[in-house]
Order: sequence, then structure tokens, then C-alpha cells
Amino acid sequence: MFYFTDPMCSWCYGFSPVVKKLKENYPGIDLEIISGGFSPGSKQVVDNEYRAFLEYHWHNVHARSGQYFDHSMKFVSENFCYDTEPSSRALTVAQQLLPGQEFELLSLMQKSFYAEGKDITDGLVLATLAEEMGIEKNTFLESFKSEEMKLKTQQGFQFSRQLGVQGFPTLLTLEGGKVKVISPGFQSYERIKTVVDDWISNIIAPGLNNGQLCTENSCGC
Repeated sequence: MFYFTDPMCSWCYGFSPVVKKLKENYPGIDLEIISGGFSPGSKQVVDNEYRAFLEYHWHNVHARSGQYFDHSMKFVSENFCYDTEPSSRALTVAQQLLPGQEFELLSLMQKSFYAEGKDITDGLVLATLAEEMGIEKNTFLESFKSEEMKLKTQQGFQFSRQLGVQGFPTLLTLEGGKVKVISPGFQSYERIKTVVDDWISNIIAPGLNNGQLCTENSCGC
């Protein structure tokens, strides 16, 4: 299953507890996290108009998810632009240096940005967060600045477009080359669980029995 997200997407922040619960309750599902690219390379500054735009969506996300937002937006400065490429690249670095723990770094970046007002477009801020995860700062920065990680991050953006992902968050699967969307945007855990259970019963379980024949008292090929 693929989870297309972006660390600076507020609805993804709201969806984070749902994904956490999904990972805990379905440990057998291989959940691959991909930075889909909400607004990479954006030059959007947070002026009064854009601040009002963000606040409107933040209130909606809080109402649906209960996630806390610091509306003072301490990350805003004359140099800040809403460029989501650096934080997406940090997630790509984590996938290489801390495989299996990228969701933890994603959650940490989201909390740092939305609840604490840290500027996660800043490489040094991202390096400090990575250090909390156990990645040595210089090791992180060396990988973060590499052309390899920049390219891998761009490939994630391209993969998102190839599969027709139109918004974040999105959960989907690929079965026989066909895309099945599990969650187009934010959904409650209860709604996700229903879809996932249906997917497991109709896709995974039949696949386990391919080539096998079972009766009331025996199984054979």
C-alpha cells in the first residue's frame, strides 16, 4: 500500500493519527510512504492573504481531526516561502538512513511545523529533527544536500503524478497494474478500516489460496 503525503500538507498532519492507528492495527500491511510534492519549489510567501488561507484550512483540519495547530505561525519570516521540497527530501533521506522509521520523522516534522512553529524548509532545522531520530547531523546534511537525494525526491513527485494522485493525503494500492484508491483525502479511521478490511478479504486472502484446494479435513495442491 502506498501513502502519498507531504510534511507541509495540513490535511496530512490531520491524517497522521489515522495512519499511525492503521500501522498499529495492520502490522502485516507494507505501507510505503512517498512524498508526493504538495508545492515543491514554491515561492509563496506568507502574507496576510495567505495567512488567512492557511488559518481557514487549519481550523477545518482541527475540527475534523482534533490535531493542535499553533496559529502564531512562528516559522514565518521575510525569507520563508511555502516550499515543500526540503521537508520532502528529508523524508527521502530518512527512508535511506532509517528504513522503517520514516513515518516517525514525518510525524516529528509535522508536529514541529504545525504545533511548534519551526521552519522545516530550513536544512539545519531538519538536521536537528533528524538528530532526535538518531541520525548524526553531519551525516544527515551530507545526504540531504546530495544530488542523489534530490533526484529520488523528484522521482517520488513524478510517481505521484503517474498514478494520478490529485491531492494529499492519498492511500492507494496497485494490483495487477491497476490503481485502487483506499482513501482520497482525509478520512476517519473507522471509514478507512472498512475499506482496508474489504481490500484484505477480496485481494489478499484469495491470493493466498492460489493453486490450493482445501476440504473439510485436508489441504492439497
